[in-house]
Amino acid sequence: MASNSVNIHKLQQAINGKGGTILYNTKQFYSFEQNRPVTVYIIRQAVYDEEKKRSMAVELFSSTSQIQILLFLRDYWFQMNGWEVPTDNEMWNKAKEAYYERREKKP
Repeated sequence: MASNSVNIHKLQQAINGKGGTILYNTKQFYSFEQNRPVTVYIIRQAVYDEEKKRSMAVELFSSTSQIQILLFLRDYWFQMNGWEVPTDNEMWNKAKEAYYERREKKP
């Protein structure tokens, strides 16, 4: 588990070192179905709002899986460098698609 966190931070540093403004946060909620706290990992992008003269954080992706966070950051890194994003992981492709479908349905 620690290695996932280390790799997430390495990707974050690489992205931010190349001009990105990626933030990595966590939050928890209590799942009464699972009878335990659940951690949600969140990737946000810091943007500066000229009108309000302050920075804001816009959510790009969130998941309860650190592996999915790693894969999202990998894809982000590939896009940032103009490389073709790998599509060989079918489970990740489905999870990513489902996430964006859920986000589009939110009001």
